[in-house]
Amino acid sequence: MTKEYTLLFNGITRAIEELDRLRAELARLQCEAEEMYIQRGDNIIKDEEV
Repeated sequence: MTKEYTLLFNGITRAIEELDRLRAELARLQCEAEEMYIQRGDNIIKDEEV
């Protein structure tokens, strides 16, 4: 294996791993925001019922 190939392969592997980490973080944030929105909606409905 050449040094160039090893350099490129390792760089691509690190980039893919970082993209996977970022995707997971974005999905987590999306779920958290959706849950906050749903909870806020429940509170709005309860306030309007009173």
